[in-house]
Amino acid sequence: MDDRLIAHSSTEFRTMHFAVVLSVLISLTGTSTAQELKLDHCICNDGGVPSDSTFTFRGRLSYWNGNPSFRIWPVGTTRLLGIRGVCLNSLDLGIWNPYHDHELWADFTVSTITPREHGVMQFVCIRSIKAPFLRKKPG
Repeated sequence: MDDRLIAHSSTEFRTMHFAVVLSVLISLTGTSTAQELKLDHCICNDGGVPSDSTFTFRGRLSYWNGNPSFRIWPVGTTRLLGIRGVCLNSLDLGIWNPYHDHELWADFTVSTITPREHGVMQFVCIRSIKAPFLRKKPG
């Protein structure tokens, strides 16, 4: 067989393979919408939560031994935000509930319950979770 024919077929195959992969990626990004889970978690606080205390960030919700059990780490920080135990009855995450061996990554919209103090865990309630996914804890 002629080497030019083999080289031409190989190049054609790579081009066709690239086109197929590219079309699949485009169709996936075009049809996927970020799932958002709205929560009524803030109803557990007497007196309500001020709306001006609400902010959104990418983070990881994990289950810990100790109090509070549920803690959120905002990506890129050294902080941990806690969820009060008394509020856990109103926190229904459904299939997105992290267990000891999993953590929930998402865009969290939270409202602060306690003021921010250096060296003290701040408590928040979760307003919504967008683009969630569970990941097995490393290690």
